[in-house]
Amino acid sequence: MRWISLILLFFASLIIYADKQVIGFAAEPLMKEFNLNGSEWGIVGSSFFILFIITSFIGGTWSDRIGTTKMILFVLLGVSIIQFGAFAIVGLPMLILYRVLLGAFEGPFIPSGFNHISRIFPIESRGLAVSIFIAGASMGGVICSPILVALIERFGWQWTFVSLGFVSMLLLVTWALVNRFSRTGQNVTVNQVKKLKWSDIAPVLRNPACLLTIILSAISYWLVIWTALWGPVYLTKVIKLTPMQMAYALSGTGIAALVLIFLISALSDRLYRKTKSFRVSRVWVAAISTMIGGISLGTIPFVGNSFVWVFIALCIAKGSTYISVTMAVQVMIQLMPERAGFMSSILTLGNNTSQLVAPVITGIIVQSAGANLALGFNYSIFLMSGLFLVISTLYLLFVKPDNDKEASVSDTVVG
Repeated sequence: MRWISLILLFFASLIIYADKQVIGFAAEPLMKEFNLNGSEWGIVGSSFFILFIITSFIGGTWSDRIGTTKMILFVLLGVSIIQFGAFAIVGLPMLILYRVLLGAFEGPFIPSGFNHISRIFPIESRGLAVSIFIAGASMGGVICSPILVALIERFGWQWTFVSLGFVSMLLLVTWALVNRFSRTGQNVTVNQVKKLKWSDIAPVLRNPACLLTIILSAISYWLVIWTALWGPVYLTKVIKLTPMQMAYALSGTGIAALVLIFLISALSDRLYRKTKSFRVSRVWVAAISTMIGGISLGTIPFVGNSFVWVFIALCIAKGSTYISVTMAVQVMIQLMPERAGFMSSILTLGNNTSQLVAPVITGIIVQSAGANLALGFNYSIFLMSGLFLVISTLYLLFVKPDNDKEASVSDTVVG
């Protein structure tokens, strides 16, 4: 039953990502229709995360008590309702409100999904399971990019948003039916836990493994939001691709990232089975992969408008840096395994903060270059590359979740 649940989570992740990503594909018609500049478009992108940050933390933590199945049902229902209201968007204020509400309902999904997986998969196979769940987002780009672009060009962005609402509703019904007729029902995803106290939380938050893991995962999401919101603009305006070429290019990078994520996750799980060491199997893998991704991304400004190399570099960068999210989930949950929802929520809080700040900073950087759009995008790429290299180095040097002092944090809380 756990694999059926994982497959459904995969498709839910795919649709949730498509809901978030569609705004990037609709960037040109929306900016033209509502006469938006770069800074205003950056605000549209960041507005998604205003309530998303709050609901992801509250909803993810609450999933420890009410069960992940119910929480995911709530998410899918809310997303469907919001997408059905696309025709109410008549200007910038309504566009921002739409994104705020969409983010509010999507917030609990990721931590609840991580929590669900931690309950039904053992540690030695959790790396691959988490990667499959996260891969839904990559596949959302692969499968949905050309479809969404085609729908926007043929029917307009409003009908495209509404169509995503219908897909979310279909998935909602499927998730409800599968869990309704499963033998285990809600029991496997509901965990009886005591009320959180600051004395329990403080030692975990002071743990260097916790802080650096959150930061590493957060900067990986900087590239996620850059690809979703600014990637289409970069590929069409700087690299000079047509909308459909851009869609296929993003799909190609998504496929490559997916392959890398699966391969690296399998390697990580194998290392854990051999060494039983989180530092070797999770920390080393995440840090080294992120370094490779940062170097690859940093080469893009030096190749001009060479689409071939930009494509290759993005493939390597996306796959090599996204894997840190998979590793981060496992390190965080290991610090307090009996509160997987809470620890996933803290991690997601860092990721969401990054996604809130990144579009605004990127918009300011791109606009600061004036008419030289390519230069502005190059500055934004250098910033991401530098963050990857610096944080991954610190992560490799200082995160040691297996040593006695850090491991005792979880033992103390359990006791």
